[in-house]
Amino acid sequence: MLLRRCVPFAAALFLLLPTGEVLAQSDQDRAAARSLATQGAEAFTSGRFDEAIDLLGRAEALVHAPTHLLLIARAQTRLGRLVAAKETYLRIVREELPSTAPSPFKKAQQDAREELAAVDPRIASLRIALEGAAGRKIAVKLDGQPVADALLGVHRPIDPGNHAVTVYPPGLSPIEQAVTLGDGERKELKIPVPESPAMPPSPDASGAGQGTWSSGPGEVPPEGPPGKPERKTNVLMLGGGIAAAALGLGGVVVGSVFLAKGGSTQQQANDLSKTYRCESQAGPSAGCGPLIQQRIKQLDADAADQQTTGTINLITGGVLLVGGATLIVLELTSKPEPSSSAWVAPYVTPTGLGVRGAF
Repeated sequence: MLLRRCVPFAAALFLLLPTGEVLAQSDQDRAAARSLATQGAEAFTSGRFDEAIDLLGRAEALVHAPTHLLLIARAQTRLGRLVAAKETYLRIVREELPSTAPSPFKKAQQDAREELAAVDPRIASLRIALEGAAGRKIAVKLDGQPVADALLGVHRPIDPGNHAVTVYPPGLSPIEQAVTLGDGERKELKIPVPESPAMPPSPDASGAGQGTWSSGPGEVPPEGPPGKPERKTNVLMLGGGIAAAALGLGGVVVGSVFLAKGGSTQQQANDLSKTYRCESQAGPSAGCGPLIQQRIKQLDADAADQQTTGTINLITGGVLLVGGATLIVLELTSKPEPSSSAWVAPYVTPTGLGVRGAF
């Protein structure tokens, strides 16, 4: 019967708004609030309580009316949000209405008193106690929301139903416990919190070199610093390799040029000898005079010199190129050197735990 009365009750609300606070609103605000309140009442009647809370909250933001808050409190109650519903009811009850307030406002306040008296005993109470916390600051969440330190160890109001409490001890995995409370139930949840991992003592101010600490006797800590060792570039080897490779490449190019030039010069000598028939079986022809023979000899000598120079440069350049490339490869593939910087590495053994480091 209550749901069927909500829509006409909210729709008729703004027909009786003569108070100064409401009249201070614009016509547009009052019209929008009236529409939102009507939509919110319809959502409430249809069982869409979350939507009703949103729409009525928007209407309340435009124009204050106790009837808005009353429907919001009822929707919160239907959703099981009794703590929030109680706070909404209290806002209505504690409001001082003027004597000229509309009768729907006065009735809403009276209904709020009666419904608050029915809701309040249903609110449950939960005390979260951390055992073994020993003064440590430990984060706690209730249903995914952070719990203030002031609410730990004391009873707090909570909605009936299923809840999850998660404790986050420093250095340890989270501890989660579920708890279920009935209407008006008062419960205490004790959660044991183990000790956090012990921290190593501070290194001696004068101590240099390696230092170890262990909580277990006779245990052998891991050797070496964590992570990858440092790799330092050998600038001399890398620079020498690049320079040798560059010179070798230049030698190969120059040698190839001289060999090509020598071949071309030799071809000129052969062509000249063939043209003037200087190498016939019957001996040089009449056209192959002393000047032509001298020119052919000179070309043969030049070709020999060019081919010799080219061969020497080609061999030398090849050796330098191979040597330079070898130096570069050796440098780039050399193994990294162990790090000499300070390091600290934790370790765990069957009988204890500790750290090992170099300073």
